[in-house]
Amino acid sequence: MDKITFLNELEQELERLPRQERDKIMFEYESYFFDLEKNGKNEYQIMGELESPKVIGKEIKAKNAISYAEYKTNAKTIIRAIIASLGMGIFSLLLILIPMVFIACIMFVLLLVSFMMFISPLLLIVHGVINHNISLAISNYLFAFSYSGLGIVLFVLILKLAELVYRAILKYLRWNIKTIKGSAVE
Repeated sequence: MDKITFLNELEQELERLPRQERDKIMFEYESYFFDLEKNGKNEYQIMGELESPKVIGKEIKAKNAISYAEYKTNAKTIIRAIIASLGMGIFSLLLILIPMVFIACIMFVLLLVSFMMFISPLLLIVHGVINHNISLAISNYLFAFSYSGLGIVLFVLILKLAELVYRAILKYLRWNIKTIKGSAVE
């Protein structure tokens, strides 16, 4: 493979990035080749020091997805960052995807519990209307409203937990990229 083929393959790997970002990266690699060729190295020696365009492209796309997830915090961006990082190795699949599915299931169940607790006064009234037995005991309604408050508190705790998990995922993804890049250099 020669320099032109290398650069073309790299540009193809980066085709999903915004044009400005892709042009910036391509300029950096072209400058890298130019500088080292100016210092006496040939293009084959330079390419021997670099990873394949496919590996470089995956790494750049993963870094880009992680940066975007840090900038715009929502489920779509974190999933995109996770998928981009999964492309870098099967080990990531075990350390990211399996725990994420487990955590997502737990959080979904907690959200359902929170919602059911929140609407407990309404459920109490509906239950009384359906069974033609509306309770006049004020304690039932007070307990129902206290469950509503607990549902709100649980919902807030789930949001804080989601924020913590989001940060932990991004931190792990950044560490994972550094580790993979570090092991490739050694």
